[in-house]
Amino acid sequence: MIHRRAALLGLGSAALAAATRQSAARSSAYRSPGDVFAALRDQKSIRLSIGAAELRVVFADGAPGLDQNVAIGWVREAAEAVTAYFGRFPVPHYSLLIVTSPGEKIVTGATWGFAGSFSRVEVGAGVTREACARDWVLVHEMTHTALPNLPPRALWLQEGNATYVEPIARAMIGNIPATEAWREAVLGMPQGQPAAEDSGMDGTTDWGRLYWGGAIFWLMAEDAIYSQTNGHGTLRDALRRINRQSGGNTVVWTPGKMVAVGDDGTGANALQTLYRDFAAHRVAPDLPALFRRFGVALAPGGGVVFDDGAPLAALRRRITVSHA
Repeated sequence: MIHRRAALLGLGSAALAAATRQSAARSSAYRSPGDVFAALRDQKSIRLSIGAAELRVVFADGAPGLDQNVAIGWVREAAEAVTAYFGRFPVPHYSLLIVTSPGEKIVTGATWGFAGSFSRVEVGAGVTREACARDWVLVHEMTHTALPNLPPRALWLQEGNATYVEPIARAMIGNIPATEAWREAVLGMPQGQPAAEDSGMDGTTDWGRLYWGGAIFWLMAEDAIYSQTNGHGTLRDALRRINRQSGGNTVVWTPGKMVAVGDDGTGANALQTLYRDFAAHRVAPDLPALFRRFGVALAPGGGVVFDDGAPLAALRRRITVSHA
């Protein structure tokens, strides 16, 4: 794709090589939060309005070669997905630094909450509209803005939340079908199960437990909240209350405060009870049984099939509906 774009722009091989080297240099720059913050402060920005929120997008050093119209459409769609889930964009002001690198993929992202809420995302200069439509990275990073920052020992709550919410938010706006959101959960969550020697989640540095083990916590919270409230409350109610009370990731809370506020949003005590268990003890749920409660099972071809007679089938449908 880079070569095809270079031909369209009339670039010769030497110019293409130089552009590729520049992209590689940019991808290694702007990695520290201080450098990201300085670039967002000093470089030209494009402003987007998402509801009442203002988003500032900065293309690091102009991001030569990147189709900025495609990138802006991608940013807007990701913001709309997060807005659908939380009922508003989680913070009133958000800044995004897009750093280019060689290739056609969306590579990685990071999000911070000091001196404002901001992210850095690395994008291949040749990224296509189709690749942007398939991306999960930016929705994941934007989801991080919704909850307060927690002590490092509780990183699993934050990463697990972004891992859990991201595909649901995308399904809510039709970016992916609901079946795909549940397929990701069924295939991904087994990676979060504890090993025999593992203890509680607090302080874990294991990748699978941080992301997918944390996501298991939030899926179990869906079940517990719905059951304790006789079908009236959902996890989304709890997370929206946490976001409204905290204002997002520019403040630091304790995990105990966060789950207590979430429980206030549903009238249940599900989050506090589950947090005490997960934080201190080895929790290894029967995931196939849990997914059966939601009426979700893997099909022979690798997709998922739904059972509308399952105990939590109504909740499963409600989770990915935008107006719930």
